[in-house]
Amino acid sequence: MVDNIIAQLKNIIVEELDVNCELEDIDEKASLFEEGLGLDSVTIMEFIALIERSFSFQFSDEELNMEPFKNLQTLADFISTKLGTQSV
Repeated sequence: MVDNIIAQLKNIIVEELDVNCELEDIDEKASLFEEGLGLDSVTIMEFIALIERSFSFQFSDEELNMEPFKNLQTLADFISTKLGTQSV
């Protein structure tokens, strides 16, 4: 499931965010910030909104810290856990 989430996150980055990169250029272990993908705070906020819409969940205020957003692998693990713990 995590690999599918990573693929979805990469698609969101390439197709819906205003970043200049290709799918194959995105390393899931690279930082989302600075030397990695170089996403700024505005782009991260947009990314969060797109994630919430795509995966049908809301981040809580406590979850909106740097920890889940280290890289795509960490974010996909977080989303997988979040989706697994949601009540249906």
